[in-house]
Amino acid sequence: MNTKFRMFLTVFIVLVCIFSTLKIVHTSGQEEVKQDLVVTELSNILRDWYCGVRSTGFKNITVNVSLAEDIQPVKIEDGKAEAVFYVKAAMIPKTTLEEVSQSPLLKGIQRYLNENRTKLTPGQIKTVGLAIKERTDSLKSIVGKLHEENGTFKVVCGITSEGTIDKNSVKIFYDVSAKGELNWEDANNSFVPSIFASYEEEERRGYSEIKDLIEKLYSLNTSANLISPNSVYQNLYNRINARYYADLHTSEASSNKVITCWVWDPTQNKYVEEDSSFTDMSYWNNLQYPLLPVTVNGKTHYEQLACYNCADYVSQAMYYGGMQTDSNWNPSNRKRSVGGKWYWSFVPDLTDYMKDTRHDWTSCLYNNLDIGDIAVFWRYNKYGKFERYHVAMDDYSYGYYGVYYNYFAAHTNDVRGQYYDSSSKYLYKVSCWRFAP
Repeated sequence: MNTKFRMFLTVFIVLVCIFSTLKIVHTSGQEEVKQDLVVTELSNILRDWYCGVRSTGFKNITVNVSLAEDIQPVKIEDGKAEAVFYVKAAMIPKTTLEEVSQSPLLKGIQRYLNENRTKLTPGQIKTVGLAIKERTDSLKSIVGKLHEENGTFKVVCGITSEGTIDKNSVKIFYDVSAKGELNWEDANNSFVPSIFASYEEEERRGYSEIKDLIEKLYSLNTSANLISPNSVYQNLYNRINARYYADLHTSEASSNKVITCWVWDPTQNKYVEEDSSFTDMSYWNNLQYPLLPVTVNGKTHYEQLACYNCADYVSQAMYYGGMQTDSNWNPSNRKRSVGGKWYWSFVPDLTDYMKDTRHDWTSCLYNNLDIGDIAVFWRYNKYGKFERYHVAMDDYSYGYYGVYYNYFAAHTNDVRGQYYDSSSKYLYKVSCWRFAP
């Protein structure tokens, strides 16, 4: 039986079992439904569902579900029950070192090398070898290690006239905003990986990725800057180090972690007070990247960058990972503009500079993401204007038999190990390939 088919069959059977064996809350009528019993039932439903959908790629799964009344009180009215929960889960990926060595992605890179070895220069061959090592190290970095993930869910169901939970009406929703403005989507679409790739597709992707990389790097050769056949390009960006920094300096902050900043409002032409919830600055790298108090009209709050810190945080993580600085993108420009652009700390300027000027961010598909890569959120604001408003770093990337999971870390709001799908996001592969004569 095909491995992928077995995985889908397992999930299907688990979900059938969950919704066919629900414990029903027995009461004398809808008005007498006890909230604590309903919450317990909905919590159990969510926990069982969660274990089911993650069991395809993970083992030793533990799921802690807690009521999120700070987001929304429990509702039991008009024949419906609704509750919001925080989920904190831990698990171990099923993949093994043997499976890593047989990765179709690596096979594709190796096939490119074998087919083109006589055409490639010694330097190009070494560059391919470095790319293979980088990918192998990334894949090996998660084998056998505990993975933690976090998320916010809403469970909705009908309540019968007898006061029991209608097991056929249960729906689970996932907040895809990652603690931003609540945005509930069907969890079976937004939380369950839906982009699958066959072994052959994965191998072709590996082949194509390395082919494109070599052509991109060595097409920079000009008569004015001849590249020696023995010259090598090296990726200065260590994505494992970038991920380490990202996870170290953020948290899964609770809603009572709130800071207040003075933020410039151009419509009023003055600074106004603004809160940032789910923000725990005790995890931030305040020693190296301080954010200072500012006093306006006798009131002291943090400077604006503290409440809009996502790009600053991503820049810090990339810098720690070895991203090469220049006169525009460097820590000294963190709190100031260069030619009217805030390359370090403003999402659109950072994105355009890394993508279009430096070419260190390359647009990619969801399945192509790796740790240390980037997601840029976009939306239409209340004025109907398109904007790129948030950026996060991939802190856990895992592919198992063509099923891909990507989790992200961010500031303001502070999250870690949050599962993102690909909707309403620009995805970028991060690198810093530089010529080493």
